Amino acid sequence: MMNNLKRFFLLVAISIASFSFSQTSDSDKTGSATIDGNYCLVLDNANELQEHYTADATELNWTSAIEAAKYCGYKSNNLVSYTADFDNNKILIQIHVDRTQKKESLLWWNEYLKSICK
Repeated sequence: MMNNLKRFFLLVAISIASFSFSQTSDSDKTGSATIDGNYCLVLDNANELQEHYTADATELNWTSAIEAAKYCGYKSNNLVSYTADFDNNKILIQIHVDRTQKKESLLWWNEYLKSICK
């Protein structure tokens, strides 16, 4: 019973996070990124820095929405948030550009992301 309750709340949290992401990304441009099986993320540098990115999650080998949400929660931190879109095999990424001491460049963000995936 307790385990089912935990799953229910986790699914509600995932739904809210997905809804929240879709609401903010409707008006903002969403960039593309790549992510590997170790959650090493690289933002597309062909365009300027975006706050929201999507990446193909095929290499992450998720087996369930719950597993995907769990791993995304483990990898999220104060500067970057990962949200699983299990049904579409994508990962939604939010770069918290407002949480650095100064406005950082796309190059800085890619270096930062590389440093945390090791």
